[in-house]
Amino acid sequence: MTAVYNNARPLNIGFNDLPAAVLPGQADVLLQRAHEAYRVGEYNLALSLCHLAHQALPNRVDILLLQGAIHYHLRNFSKCVEANHHAIMLDPHLAEAHANLANVLQQLGNLDLAIVYYKAALRLKPTFTDALNNLASAFMQKGSVPLAMEAYASALQINPNLTEVHNNLGDLWRAQGTPGLVMAQQCYLSALQVNGSYAPAWRGLGEVMRETLDLKHSLLCFKEALRHQPSFAEAYTGLGVVLKELDCKAEAEACFEAAASLKPRCALSLGNLAGICYEQAKLDRAIGLYQQALVLEPNFPEAYNNLGNTWREKGHMTEAIACYSACIQLQYTRIIGETANCLAPSFGLPNSTSVSTFGLIQQINGDTLSRAPAVAGMAPPPHISAAQASGQAQRLSVAYNNLGGILKMQGQAAPAIACYEQVVLLQPESAEAHSNLGSVYKDATHHDVAVSCYKRALGLKPDFPDAFSNLVHSLQCLEAEVEGDLAAGRLPPVQPFHAMAYPFSASLALRISQAYAEHCATAAVKLGVAPFAHPPAVPLQPGERLRIAYVSSDFGNHPLSHLMRSVFGMHDRSRVEIFCYCLSPNDGSEWRNHIEKEAEHIIDVSSWRVADIATRINADGIHIALNLNGYTKGARTEIFALKPAPVQASYMGFPATTGASYLQYLITDKVVAPPHLHHCYSESMALMPNCYFVNDFKQAHLDVLDKSKLPTRTEFGLPEDKIIFSCSNQLYKYDPQTFLVWCNILRRVTNSVLWLLRFPPHGEENIRKEAMKQGIPQERIIFTDVAAKDIHIHRSGLADVFLDTPLCNAHTTGCDVLWGGCPMVTLPLERMASREYEERAVDLGTNHPKRIALRARLEDCRLTSPLFDTHGWVRNFEKVLFRMWDIHCEGNGAHSFEV
Repeated sequence: MTAVYNNARPLNIGFNDLPAAVLPGQADVLLQRAHEAYRVGEYNLALSLCHLAHQALPNRVDILLLQGAIHYHLRNFSKCVEANHHAIMLDPHLAEAHANLANVLQQLGNLDLAIVYYKAALRLKPTFTDALNNLASAFMQKGSVPLAMEAYASALQINPNLTEVHNNLGDLWRAQGTPGLVMAQQCYLSALQVNGSYAPAWRGLGEVMRETLDLKHSLLCFKEALRHQPSFAEAYTGLGVVLKELDCKAEAEACFEAAASLKPRCALSLGNLAGICYEQAKLDRAIGLYQQALVLEPNFPEAYNNLGNTWREKGHMTEAIACYSACIQLQYTRIIGETANCLAPSFGLPNSTSVSTFGLIQQINGDTLSRAPAVAGMAPPPHISAAQASGQAQRLSVAYNNLGGILKMQGQAAPAIACYEQVVLLQPESAEAHSNLGSVYKDATHHDVAVSCYKRALGLKPDFPDAFSNLVHSLQCLEAEVEGDLAAGRLPPVQPFHAMAYPFSASLALRISQAYAEHCATAAVKLGVAPFAHPPAVPLQPGERLRIAYVSSDFGNHPLSHLMRSVFGMHDRSRVEIFCYCLSPNDGSEWRNHIEKEAEHIIDVSSWRVADIATRINADGIHIALNLNGYTKGARTEIFALKPAPVQASYMGFPATTGASYLQYLITDKVVAPPHLHHCYSESMALMPNCYFVNDFKQAHLDVLDKSKLPTRTEFGLPEDKIIFSCSNQLYKYDPQTFLVWCNILRRVTNSVLWLLRFPPHGEENIRKEAMKQGIPQERIIFTDVAAKDIHIHRSGLADVFLDTPLCNAHTTGCDVLWGGCPMVTLPLERMASREYEERAVDLGTNHPKRIALRARLEDCRLTSPLFDTHGWVRNFEKVLFRMWDIHCEGNGAHSFEV
């Protein structure tokens, strides 16, 4: 806080020498002595002297300013406000009083009003650099980093020799993480150019060097800080951290000991010292120090966590669990920065996950950051950066991880799983978190879930030996478990939909589906519904229509409706009568509204019981009921188990066998289901001509064919002068072999980039890392966010070549890119001829005339290709349905056929 005073001769006065009253002529001398007492920390004496001076000269604003500063330091905020308000009443143009009021408001947490007063001070005194410095700190507290940087820059433009402001700006850049380290270093160097003995800048430079792993120069910087300021506790802490990282534990302990001696009531300093004691197996001393820290600061979650680690090492599991639980509770309720009054870097522990206070406290410099008081000692509260706030999730996940580990050791599977689930929720991009969750599920013999966890871990970190070996073991255990369950007549833990993702044999996948189909049949029997009477198995009479039921939970904003939106209204009403039974309520989407508008009959049965739905289907005289769900979300397979229609088939929703005897047909095509694979299905094959897959592009996205309405590459951050290979499949469909082939393609097609979908977002970093390992620079991998369906289709044609994922081919996405006019390179997994795949992609990337001609051919045939002829597809689909009914009327049972 700024105070104004005259250079009067010092007067040696103590408490015992204070007069009862003074004359106005003595007030300046008393004010000078009050300033001296303030500077050396004798605040009560300074306040008494100010009081006497104020009695003599009640209208002197410089006395009021100093009184306010003293009250601020003594945390008498109301008195501080009173003094500065009085000063403003005497002199409304006193910028210092406005700034001091802003400091108080900032300390009280009223940031918006504080900013108003800082700006008022700057209007009155535009060159008021202290106000700019403190305004920057207020912006930082609000998370407005750009505005804070602008305020610091304005102060330095006025006076480039403000050492402290250079240092504060460096701290702010460093708080932004790795991207800000270069600028932080420049700021610290600028501070040192102004004042080479400024210890906080040496400390900040040391932190930058440490964070960039230049430990040698970091060590020198911290030593230089201590040379200029031997009592600089934060520099001792930083030096201790570097020495610890250099494995000089005894020297590190000495530094942490020095920091704790300089600040004996700083809980963080005690925590750092406890941490290094733990690392040297001095467990009893570590426990004592952590307990001392918690006495000083009971709301210290990191200390609880690390004390828990220490108790665990001592074998005191009950105490460890209590500490971890306390840590978690405090993390949820903690106000960030509550105890951040002293700088204390990491007291992390090896061989045990440890909370690092360095991540929280590192950026909070109690002496320099966001602080430029007008009177030394008065300042706004420390800054908490966005990076620190995001670190809260990391620290909370550490405590959950530690608690989960100890519960796992004790065989408490359920609570351990709950802990690890929290870790995954907090750190979804952590491969280790998913692997740990997999391990506890594996120990609990939930191998199906464990497999999913390990696969997720390997997707995030392909080079993860522990996760891979555990995945293999879980798969072996899972297959054995499934076989055992099936042999014993139990329902296996792997559901049919998930079985497609496991390396199970076709025979095992079929038996899994059959088990689930039988489970649904058993559940249907328990409903107590009598067998239904069906329409007679006789050919349709002239004028009689074939009654078709579509049953699905996906009539709405779902890929199935995106593809089939127009199908239900395109049927020939003179020959076919369509009923749509909706297992989910109306979601208000354009797809549901379109279907309801065009389908002949649409019945919302989302709130009905299974028995009532089946009864309604039967009462409607349905000839053929189509299951559009299979074993996907929202399915109610028991409806079909009750056999409400004489002919029942599976289509579209579930791309595998249902194993259900009550679903006689699977509607597909001979490419997807060639004859030599028919044994993999329980159903008879109803094979459509061309392709079984339907889409609605010609009706819903006809404007894509008008090139004038398409976006440009630049609009999506794509290079106009490169060959763009793309893949908009989800990242889980990638496999290491395919990605290696993609990298080979990029190496061979030098003027090319790879455009991928950021789906899920946390996979991007791992893809980039793997590309770097293959020698592919980061700028050649371009990620784009998931977009709305219409935008996605319109931008799909911006690529030159789409690279499919053979492990799990593109389905809807494949149609999207082909309709967009982009050629695709693909092949079925069982023909994993990766060399052929690579050569074809390279040829298209380098042979420009060939690629252009292929694209032109694709664009020209979109309106005539059977793939996009929805009307033609519906006519063929009706032929399939009528053939099913004819076979049923023949009375020889269902059998495979091709139309």
